[in-house]
Amino acid sequence: MEGVPGGAPTIGIINDKGRYTAPANVHGAVDVTVTAASANGSGESKSWAVCNELFVRPGDTHHVATIGFDSAQGTSDAPWRTIQHAVDQAKPGDKVLVHGGVYNETVMITRSGSAEGGYITLAEAPGERAIIDGAGLVRQPFGMSGLITLADVSYVRVKDFEIRNYKSDSEFIVVGVLVQGAGERIEIRNNVIHQIEANNIPLRGNADGLGIAVYGQTELPLRNVIVDGNELFDLKTGRSEALTIGGNVEGWQVTNNVVRDNNFIGIDATGYYVNGTESDRARRGWIAGNAVYNLSSAENQALTFVAAAVGIYVDGGHDITIERNRVEANDGGIWLLSEHPGKDTSNVIVRNNLVRFNRDAGILVGGYDEVHSGGADNCTIVHNTLFRNNSRDVSGIHSGELQIGHHASDVRFEDNILLAGPKGYVITRFSPAKSSSVTIRHNHYSASPGSDRTRWFWVDRNFYNDGRSGGDFDAFKAASGDEGSVVEEPDVLNVDWSEWRWTAD
Repeated sequence: MEGVPGGAPTIGIINDKGRYTAPANVHGAVDVTVTAASANGSGESKSWAVCNELFVRPGDTHHVATIGFDSAQGTSDAPWRTIQHAVDQAKPGDKVLVHGGVYNETVMITRSGSAEGGYITLAEAPGERAIIDGAGLVRQPFGMSGLITLADVSYVRVKDFEIRNYKSDSEFIVVGVLVQGAGERIEIRNNVIHQIEANNIPLRGNADGLGIAVYGQTELPLRNVIVDGNELFDLKTGRSEALTIGGNVEGWQVTNNVVRDNNFIGIDATGYYVNGTESDRARRGWIAGNAVYNLSSAENQALTFVAAAVGIYVDGGHDITIERNRVEANDGGIWLLSEHPGKDTSNVIVRNNLVRFNRDAGILVGGYDEVHSGGADNCTIVHNTLFRNNSRDVSGIHSGELQIGHHASDVRFEDNILLAGPKGYVITRFSPAKSSSVTIRHNHYSASPGSDRTRWFWVDRNFYNDGRSGGDFDAFKAASGDEGSVVEEPDVLNVDWSEWRWTAD
């Protein structure tokens, strides 16, 4: 669908049997191209144009204001006082508009819209500033709650709020927006989420907090979930992440979000954490157009082990496309692996991303340990730019622009541009394996000013390019099976711009 294998909720989803399901209740007509390829590998394909016209379903509009009363009518002239009361009255097709002010409450949405009646929409009133504030709302030592929770619902939108100041000093898990259970057609759009904090210390147990969490924890999946246009910053997530899609969730997208200045992992697609089955994996996902930057675990009080604040992390998910993201100045860039021994992250495409200035590996594919982690299988990494990663001030090789970890199989790394920082390492592989498990082709390698040479480390040997004819670059290609790659210095207009490009050849 529009180049995304399996499609995505905003452009439609194709299931394993080839059935296309168009987007629902969109704000405008959708024109998409569906392309089907022959399964027998003959190269035959056919494309169809599909148009999903705008269809408006009538519904009531309810109003909430800080000057209102829950005993009122819920109109613009007689608004309700609490968001909870409003969503408890909502029916398919209804809108709940929350007017400007601070609302110190948690909201539990248990009512669904429908395909026939339309979405239930919970939104900030246009042009106003509605804030949901969690100050003082954590009163239990254990459990989990979102400032907004969607529990076993379908056809629900939450959009445009500022969600803030939800803090836990215990093992209680705080979440800005929490989606859980089973359901379909859920949208979390254009919210600003900050100061969600897990402040518990290890002496008292775990500490977990999340900006947005979508958890499929039942036998029935969550389907067609959109997380788009949100900003998540100044989060203290403890051992959790800013934005997580986890478990039995299929057909989802995380698009056009800004995730910044948090103390652990940014965007995470997880698997195997509920019951360890194949259905317990985030799948058929699209992570695109996000900006993820300034993540560091250095001052994360919850961590009792060494762990990196990775920008985009697929930990056990499968059939996911990661494209057009800017991932910079984090502990790690884009990492693909499973933390569960004997399990893999699989069928992932990483393409057209800018990954730069991260302190550890720019892209990591494969596990961090031979025994205690799983790996990655059938991953395609193409047309990415990796620039000055592996910048942590430690001795030795440390990592590289690309690092190949343990249990990596059927990995294709092609047509990428790698410019190493002062350490000079473009590709590193510390784990022994058959070179046939990784295909490396047609990449451009170079080292930035400050490094005397471009380097590779493959299994047990350093290789470097020092300008000699037939030098160690040829030996690296022989050891790794690299075909068609070159060492050359591309021209860059200005590498310090937040948006930058190559000069034309």
